[in-house]
Amino acid sequence: MLAAAACVGAGALVLEALPGSGGALRLAGGQSVVVQPGDTVWSIARSAGGSSDVRTVVDAIQLLNGLDGGRVVPGQVLHLP
Repeated sequence: MLAAAACVGAGALVLEALPGSGGALRLAGGQSVVVQPGDTVWSIARSAGGSSDVRTVVDAIQLLNGLDGGRVVPGQVLHLP
């Protein structure tokens, strides 16, 4: 329950940060991103998370997308919290 609350809180912070990301991410929809060559879950979380703790955003992205670890491939669509 506490983890779910943390994810919801992180998601709220991420959503506030997205408009000011400066176009660093290629958005596939309102709350998703298309993985580009060289991207990692960590780099995506850092770009999308604004001033949020990047570890919290990484955890939320992994949970939301059912990722076991941080491996992603170009063209993969990740939903953002």
